[in-house]
Amino acid sequence: MLPFSRKGIDYQRLGEIIQLMAKYQFDNVVGELELKGSRWGDLLYKYDSSIDLDATAPERIRLVFEELGPTFIKLGQMVSTRPDLVGQEMANEFAKLQDDTLPFDFDTVKLIVENELDKPLAEVFQVFGEEHLAAASIGQVHSAVLKDGTLVAVKVQRPGIHDTVEKDLIIMHHLADLIHNRISSLSVFNFPEIVDEFEKSIRKEMDYALEARNAEIFQANFAGNDGICAPDIFPEYSTSLVLTMEFIQGTKMSQVMENPEGFNTKILADRAAQSYFQQIMMDGFFHADPHPGNLYVLEDNVVCYIDFGMMGHIDQDFMQNLAELFIQVIEYNVDAIINQLIYMGIIDDYVDRNLLKRDIMDILDHYYGASLNEMNVGNMLSDLAIPLITKYQAHVPPEFTLIARGVTLIEDVAHTLDGEYDATAQLKPMVRKILLKKFSPKNMAGLFKDNIFEVEHLVKNLPRNINRLVAKVDNGEIKVKYSEELSEDIERTSNKLVVAIIIAALLMGSSWIIQIDKGPMVWGMPLLGFLGFAASGVLGVGLIIYILRYRKI
Repeated sequence: MLPFSRKGIDYQRLGEIIQLMAKYQFDNVVGELELKGSRWGDLLYKYDSSIDLDATAPERIRLVFEELGPTFIKLGQMVSTRPDLVGQEMANEFAKLQDDTLPFDFDTVKLIVENELDKPLAEVFQVFGEEHLAAASIGQVHSAVLKDGTLVAVKVQRPGIHDTVEKDLIIMHHLADLIHNRISSLSVFNFPEIVDEFEKSIRKEMDYALEARNAEIFQANFAGNDGICAPDIFPEYSTSLVLTMEFIQGTKMSQVMENPEGFNTKILADRAAQSYFQQIMMDGFFHADPHPGNLYVLEDNVVCYIDFGMMGHIDQDFMQNLAELFIQVIEYNVDAIINQLIYMGIIDDYVDRNLLKRDIMDILDHYYGASLNEMNVGNMLSDLAIPLITKYQAHVPPEFTLIARGVTLIEDVAHTLDGEYDATAQLKPMVRKILLKKFSPKNMAGLFKDNIFEVEHLVKNLPRNINRLVAKVDNGEIKVKYSEELSEDIERTSNKLVVAIIIAALLMGSSWIIQIDKGPMVWGMPLLGFLGFAASGVLGVGLIIYILRYRKI
């Protein structure tokens, strides 16, 4: 977490926050923070808690955030996507937060655009609409026409929003530290981590240059797909505070869901879901907020994504692990799910497997045998994540819950458009394709090439490590009780170790050879590389059969 400075704290703003907390009956929290009696706390500890509220604690927190304005509303909206951090009840309540902010005047818009583009408005645009199309806490959007007649939408950042956010972030970090350290009952929520994650998120959202790059990457990923698109970006008329993009003339997906007449809903459901699964399973770059308001339907049932301020990014390993978890969840393979969660580092390997197995079975039983419109993979993942965190102290990556929420949103769209939509039918072929690619000889060759130095270090250090082990035995640091059975075990283990080293050597050599596209070829691979992989495969399978047969290593 970033360190804060008391000199940077806006005490007037902090006073507003404390008074609002007390107003909504969180005076016990204020008291536990021990602000009263400090050299400046008495000045802030003035509030009226006479308001009689019957609302629940999550509702009252939402009301506090609403009164505190844009930064805290954004924090609440971010938290609403992370039930793993705050619980489902709190997340559901924060989802009600609305980013309703008054627009700023056109003179201010004109001044910002001209300063950012370093040109008078009339030199860039034929027409620039004075009335805003939409206004939010970070910025607002106006329609305009470029000199060449292109209709565009111009997003302009709200003046002073950076200063406002910076001041609030300092206070958030300060309060998060106080709550975490002084109120033990709330430390489980790890507020410092929540504020850290929020800071990263809002800084990205305030950078329009980053949003422009995100949109361009998304376009490139779907360049060959006529059914999916994103607005064109005009980088020459865009900066970190001004974003000029193609004006999308279509129908919001939310409107299509309410009134589908005239649209091919089956095609739309398929395209929306398929495109999102591609983002998380193939591209590793996905829209973090694919709600129906961020999707438009254009002519010929083309689905257009908008608003690329919040994007998720996962690497190849995470995508492959996620694919394996998807197929295990879909096929109700509980033991495999547990092994996969351990492999991904989400749960520790010393967990009570029997208890965890029963809990996972209870969760999956809600979906087993469900009809197509009741089967929601996103909900299944969310239902898995939250109990794991609360009961087993699981380490769920933020991307996991973002994906679970995104899949849930997109599946809701698909199920509303097409009551017979089957997510698993789309997922299974895609997952199997990923897994086949993962275990393909070329991919395995790349894997061994990437790790060849680690394998080389392991082999080089093996004699030294064995010598150290023997020395410890000689010195009495390790006591070994000798027996004929132990001797046989050591011999078997040594033989298998030799075979394993030979297999590793064959794979390493074959990995180098397979990168060279010369000589006789078999299935697109050099003959020698193919033979090396075949030999290592036969030896590997034989070793595995031997281990499984005798159940000894």
